[in-house]
Amino acid sequence: MKEKLIFINNCLKDLQKQFNSDVIVNAEFVRFQDGAGKVVLPTECRDQDVFIICDVNDKTPNPYSGHVLSPDDHVRDIERVIGALKDNPLRKNLVVPFLPYGRQHRRRFGEPTEAADFLRDCHYLGFRNILTVDAHDPNVAAAISKHNFDNMFMTNEMLYELITREKLDYEHPENILIVAPDEGAQQRARHYADRFGCNHAFFSKRRDVNKIVDGKNVIISSQFVGFSPRGKDVIIVDDMISSGETILETARKLKKMGANRIFIIVTFGLFTKGTENFTKSYNKGLINKTYISNLTYISAKDLTGIEVIDGTFQLANLINVIHEGKENISDDLGMVIKSANEIVRTRRKF
Repeated sequence: MKEKLIFINNCLKDLQKQFNSDVIVNAEFVRFQDGAGKVVLPTECRDQDVFIICDVNDKTPNPYSGHVLSPDDHVRDIERVIGALKDNPLRKNLVVPFLPYGRQHRRRFGEPTEAADFLRDCHYLGFRNILTVDAHDPNVAAAISKHNFDNMFMTNEMLYELITREKLDYEHPENILIVAPDEGAQQRARHYADRFGCNHAFFSKRRDVNKIVDGKNVIISSQFVGFSPRGKDVIIVDDMISSGETILETARKLKKMGANRIFIIVTFGLFTKGTENFTKSYNKGLINKTYISNLTYISAKDLTGIEVIDGTFQLANLINVIHEGKENISDDLGMVIKSANEIVRTRRKF
């Protein structure tokens, strides 16, 4: 069974470079002046193993109309590709590094669970495998519990780059503290702390449930829970930076509490309000460096103090092992816990 890859949009060019050009299908996405769209495929990929790859955060203006697509638009383009393919491929797989609607994962009064609805729609569209990266809540996979949902982590790669570039003293974990900016990131903090064998902490926040600003309930107060950061190198971890206000406020509080160096590690740097505040914080010495991946669209032009780590080799490798039918891909997904010492000692492209 041959392999074909269809890239929905212009982003993730670094991922395209990981494959031979003969497996890439150059689809034409047309956007009319009224915003309506269509797709034209040069092939129906008959009897092939098709991977549809989409970055739902791609903000590249459409060359036909200058229209910038929303995540909803990109999801609709995925459906258009499926319509063009019909039932001709032997297997259809979806690769969405940033899981759409990932933050809409809880059922609350008057709200839909769009993350679960999206996955169920993918099942109805006939996808055999769904591959994403650092899902905001991996438990959303319960919506399609009988189907393949693979969640890749870049923890090993990010930690290797952090340790080697910043000369982090990983052999003395008592000098390192992992911090989650809120309760939702605690699991990630524990995940990183297990690699170092160090302590972790988090900020417990109270929010005004009756007041929403920029789609979020306003924070009334926050309380630090865990071991003191005084004199330690602190690593703040989360899945994404949206506006960045919460994570920078976390850094300010940690600095006042006596933290030594402060590093930020997130998988996706969306920077919806730009990177100006991150640049100022870096220049003032509040944060020492911010680490993000290149697995989603980065709109920021000024990346001063921001390191972009390549995750396309690992993602491309995962696509290949899924295509080849490898049975156990836990190590390829980055789910196998490896100590910081082992990560540095057995360096490889994850």
